[in-house]
Amino acid sequence: MRKTLRLLMILWIAALSPLYAQERQVTGKVTNDAGEALVGVTISVKGTSRGANSDANGSFKINAGPTSSLIFTYVGYVNQEILVGNKSLINVQLLAANETLDEVVITTFGTAKKSSFTGSSAKIGAEKLAVRPITNIGQALEGIAPGVTTTSTSGQPGSSPDVRIRGFGSISSSNSPLYVVDGVPFDGSTNTQGGFLYGNQTGSRFFDIDPNNIESVSVLKGLSATTQYGSLGRNGVVLITTKNGAVSRGQRKKTEITVSQSVFTNEVANIPEYTDKYGNGFNNAVGNFFSNWSSIAFTNPPMRLPHPYDRPALRGAFPELVGAKYDYKFYPSIENFFRTGLVSNTGININGGGPGLAMNANFSTLTDKGFTPENDVVRHTFGVGGNAKLTNNFTLTSSINFTTTKFKTPPTASSTGSGSDNGVSVFGDLIYTPTSVDLMNWPYQNPADGSSVYYRSGNDITNPRWTIANSRVKQNTNRAFGNVQLRYDLGKSLNFTYKIGFDNYGEEHIHEHNKGAVEFPLGFYRTTYVNRAIWDHSMLASYNTRLTDDVTLNVEAGANAYINNYKQFGQYSSQQLVFDLFDHSNFITQNKTGDSGNDLGHKVEQMLLGAFGFASVGYKDYLYVNLGARSDWSSKFESANRNKIYPNITASFIPSSAIDALRSSKVVNYLKMRLGYSTSASFGDAYQTRAILGIQANRFITSGGTVVNSNTLGGRRPNPTLRPELSKETEFGIEGRLFNNRVNIDLTLYRRVNPDQILDKDLDPASGYTVQSINAATVENKGIELGLGYTIIRNKKFNWDINTNFTLNRNKAYDFPDEIQQIGLAGYSDLGLFAFPNQPLGMIYGSRVLRDPNKGNQPVVGPDGNYLVDPTLGVLGDSNPDFQLTGITNFSYKRLSFRMQWDYSRGGDMFAMTPLILLSRGVTKDTEIDRQQMWVIPGVNQAGEPNNVQISVSDVFFNNRLVSADEFGVWDATVIRLREASLSYSIPEDLLKKSPFGSASFTVSGQNLWYKAPSFPKYTNFDPETSTLGVSSFARGFELMTAPSSRRFGASLRLTF
Repeated sequence: MRKTLRLLMILWIAALSPLYAQERQVTGKVTNDAGEALVGVTISVKGTSRGANSDANGSFKINAGPTSSLIFTYVGYVNQEILVGNKSLINVQLLAANETLDEVVITTFGTAKKSSFTGSSAKIGAEKLAVRPITNIGQALEGIAPGVTTTSTSGQPGSSPDVRIRGFGSISSSNSPLYVVDGVPFDGSTNTQGGFLYGNQTGSRFFDIDPNNIESVSVLKGLSATTQYGSLGRNGVVLITTKNGAVSRGQRKKTEITVSQSVFTNEVANIPEYTDKYGNGFNNAVGNFFSNWSSIAFTNPPMRLPHPYDRPALRGAFPELVGAKYDYKFYPSIENFFRTGLVSNTGININGGGPGLAMNANFSTLTDKGFTPENDVVRHTFGVGGNAKLTNNFTLTSSINFTTTKFKTPPTASSTGSGSDNGVSVFGDLIYTPTSVDLMNWPYQNPADGSSVYYRSGNDITNPRWTIANSRVKQNTNRAFGNVQLRYDLGKSLNFTYKIGFDNYGEEHIHEHNKGAVEFPLGFYRTTYVNRAIWDHSMLASYNTRLTDDVTLNVEAGANAYINNYKQFGQYSSQQLVFDLFDHSNFITQNKTGDSGNDLGHKVEQMLLGAFGFASVGYKDYLYVNLGARSDWSSKFESANRNKIYPNITASFIPSSAIDALRSSKVVNYLKMRLGYSTSASFGDAYQTRAILGIQANRFITSGGTVVNSNTLGGRRPNPTLRPELSKETEFGIEGRLFNNRVNIDLTLYRRVNPDQILDKDLDPASGYTVQSINAATVENKGIELGLGYTIIRNKKFNWDINTNFTLNRNKAYDFPDEIQQIGLAGYSDLGLFAFPNQPLGMIYGSRVLRDPNKGNQPVVGPDGNYLVDPTLGVLGDSNPDFQLTGITNFSYKRLSFRMQWDYSRGGDMFAMTPLILLSRGVTKDTEIDRQQMWVIPGVNQAGEPNNVQISVSDVFFNNRLVSADEFGVWDATVIRLREASLSYSIPEDLLKKSPFGSASFTVSGQNLWYKAPSFPKYTNFDPETSTLGVSSFARGFELMTAPSSRRFGASLRLTF
């Protein structure tokens, strides 16, 4: 018996040994139908657990026998099975799935198939972000999708674009979208310490997100996203998945290191073209004026005039200039004032792992020197993330990121033409510098006392160079954010997840201003310390099953607690003792109120509790119905009104899967229709329902030395019946791919209504209060979003496609109470953006020229020959654009690829002080006219007769623009812009075989390369994509001599090994 068993064993081994002997290593490369390498394709040996993944070059290695079959699978592509046979090299070309039903969409609950997703979304991946010259997440959203609009606030490093999704839904609350990083709400506040009058120098905290660490960005535009995030997501949701957070999607067995280095120049994009014909003067006379209205042209050789510093007040400080003269000629002062900044961004990412474990770590450093001297940003980021499959069906996922940012800039308060309005601004007296003033070579500081000196005899303008040297805004930030998630799988269909997210940062705000300026001549020093701590606890249960062969069910249910605590304390000191020493003890007066009158010490604590449920039913992979609801409890309202339940229902139907004739259609490859109704709410600002008690110790000291403390009530009357603002949205959309996937279309129609707006109602001061919050008015937005793409050429060597995004949004406010007929949204009380009944939000409101209704509404001219200003203010324009259009083209030839993005914004009015002051002061080539000729401005006199009073050319531009009605500063903000262009080259793998690198690519690119704003005066070169209001709810349409826009050129190198 034993001999028989031994004989059988020998025969069995002998039979199998040829098979083992024939097993070999199979190598190859996986590409798409355009010949591009596909990364992360799963290659498995059929019938075994053996598998591999394609690397960054699309290459793979796997052991298999001649009778084995290799199965290639990749999201969005048709699976392919190949028999190994006697081949040791197998190159595979995967074809895109015609119906694209397996394409993954990132949602608030994780991921979903595109077919089952019933909302409106857009996505951009790391490979597209890598070739763009961006330093913050706001720039990454430019052109990402229709319905998403971005407005640059300035070109200064550290500033952030203002982002909106589907217009403005609230009059008083924030209209910014919710940003979610790796599943956790992310705070993007500006924490500005002063209003726009004092300068919104601070950018938003979105700057703390490093684009090098982003794996993907997805935008969810509808209210259906509020099922999980509640009222926080009422303005849309931007889902950011970092590379540290992306490790939860799967395990890598091969360690990969990616190094990226980019270097860009940063220069002013819109320096005006100054007149080189005329210089400083007014009313035809040459002199040291604010303006440039001399009528005497420059000569060669130039005239020699007394030096403006040769005056009694400065002769002791500058004895060398006593009796000195200077050349009265053109000086390129503004061009030489600005510098060419340099941007350097270095990133390192390490990704790897092993069985049951995946990890990612990254580090980056950004140094961004702006075009304005002393404007610099340095940011360091470090992050690590991991995913581990534990025993007993537990999976642990975590990511944590650290960011430190140091930001400094000269102050940039608003200006209406002569210095800053209330704060300090380096631009307030810069852009309109007379062309005969040698700004860069004349002294700017008195050597005796450090005060500012400049060309005016009364020294009533602060020299911009003095501001650069002696007035600074600094912001130092340390931040940590991340999450820890534990998931338990109870079988294949049911899992439970608990996640705790955190976002904690501390900011130090410093504004230091030496004594000796025209503004705040005694100097001041303000320091503020901010801390924000956010904790987000979430529990989620997920159940997926197939009820029948045709019906699927997905159920999500959970609860979360969002806690947001903010506190700050600070001190403001004035009357500096020792010049250039910034310590509060070096100032005579100290208090807790800032330069703008705001309280430097306060805290806000708020909590939002929510419970939600979501169910999706699918039928035969072509019909999906989603039902969801959420209940929120907010600490901002009284118990009777703090809870709000908002349901939503959405559905999608896919005719290309349901109709037999379309399944095999060569014209319609994929077609989906979706319809939805969703609701949400906004809980507004904290502390509007209860009285606020102001406590101040040591308020008074009596003559006897008794200390008197005080308790005071604020001017806001509490309203315990205040309710949340509501949001109701209806949406219909069509998505399709036609003609062999060459044509893509995504069309969405929406209407969103926001009733119960929270407004401020003025009260009679005799009541003891001045204002109260009430529920009144409704805001409505409706619009069209169209995404259209066409692949012109698609083959193995050459690909060329064009994509366009069209956005049209119309908003209107109505149902105002009788006691509220206008609401200031941003700006001044007599000039700014306002809301009026039955008008769009953001109407420009200010002073107008008086007009005669009996004479065809002609302007009325006074006896001095200048226009009269109407004593009644009125609407000057609408800041909302008619529509916005983005066009993006991509083409690639072999390893060379090119991308270009154009943006076009049609209409929308803007009050812009910069072009107004350039014209009024006579400094640009627009004013190179006969300056000795007398003018008669068109209009009628007060008697209704045609005006015949002659005035000088300087009066025409100065008295009838700058110091006249506000309407002269309103322009049509239409603009066309070459937003970005990039050219990339990937080095062939054959050239890298003997190097340690797996891949290498080089990109040259530029941002804001060209623009044309045809309605503005030609030589002012004004860029309407700037805003004095900073990152705010209503940023567009209002500019008061803010920082210029930026143009960037540079190159990037990316290596993997």
